[in-house]
Amino acid sequence: MAKPDSPFLSVITICYNNAEGLKTTFDSIRKIKTEDVEYIVVDGASTDSTPEILNQNKDIIDILVSEKDSGIYNAINKGIKLAHGSLIGLIHAGDFYLENALLGLKELHQSHPESILYGALKAVKNGEFDSIWGFNSKSLPEKMIPHPACFVPKCFYEKYGIYNETFKIAADYECFLRFYKAGVSFVFTDTIVCGFNLEGVSQNKTEQTEKEVETIKKMHGVFKEPCKKEKLKKLVKKLLR
Repeated sequence: MAKPDSPFLSVITICYNNAEGLKTTFDSIRKIKTEDVEYIVVDGASTDSTPEILNQNKDIIDILVSEKDSGIYNAINKGIKLAHGSLIGLIHAGDFYLENALLGLKELHQSHPESILYGALKAVKNGEFDSIWGFNSKSLPEKMIPHPACFVPKCFYEKYGIYNETFKIAADYECFLRFYKAGVSFVFTDTIVCGFNLEGVSQNKTEQTEKEVETIKKMHGVFKEPCKKEKLKKLVKKLLR
């Protein structure tokens, strides 16, 4: 499929050996894709049935990369460098956009061309609804806002840098905290943008995530020593594992 002449939005999906999850993502893309939305898929040279699924859905894919990478953020960075849209969204294999995800997004981007647009997400576990996640961007010194529900102007990646690949789980948090510290504008879309699979990588490696987040907070000067109560909670949680 030829790429749109002037897409306002580039959506990037990264995947590796997650053919079933990719089907879910592709089904959602079919429902929201228009001529001015570019779709980029970066596959890490999957060895399962992913190549077959990619071939079956090539009509909705504008740019496809299938080669080995060094991790999640290496794959994302490849997609960002290939994107033609002035706005970039990320939806990983297994996650999915809701049908109203892009409703009013183009107009909002036109009125706020240099703002990160973000909404909320629906967390799903074992195929069933779990909860709704939505945090104010002002909470970034403490925690990450819902990454799959965010749309970032490409110029921000060009000006402030892409994802730091030394972080394997929480590079999205480092990147957004970097944007926040630079004083960029965030605009809430008041929309539940997507469904998020709680069984993903960032959810399964909790201890590594916590270590990376602590390092990132120290890097950006926002780290606060946990109080005794928080330390006790962490200790109990570790013992229960």
